[in-house]
Amino acid sequence: MHKALFCGAFSLLILQTACVTRGHDFSSDLGWIKKNQTTQAEVQKYLGSPNSVGNAGGIATWTYGYYNYRLFGDSATKELKFFWTSDYKVQDYSFNSSLPEDRRRLLLDTPK
Repeated sequence: MHKALFCGAFSLLILQTACVTRGHDFSSDLGWIKKNQTTQAEVQKYLGSPNSVGNAGGIATWTYGYYNYRLFGDSATKELKFFWTSDYKVQDYSFNSSLPEDRRRLLLDTPK
């Protein structure tokens, strides 16, 4: 009986801490990115290889992501997408995060 109770409690503990992580965490400080100046080589030197590459209406894109999914509790995701000019410079970028520290900072920075 005690062994079954221990196994059940241990299994529940494992399930509660179960998580899957994909990508590499990166700094949420984006001050180094300058539109029409920062190059693909600079981004790759700073962040490494992108998680995915794509095309948005004829514009090349690179996406960097950090995804930490938990079976129980709060999951955390962070994604930085670059849109490139034809001469391999940042045309634009977007940043999204569910991390509490990013949400607080971004919500405070948003014009009302």
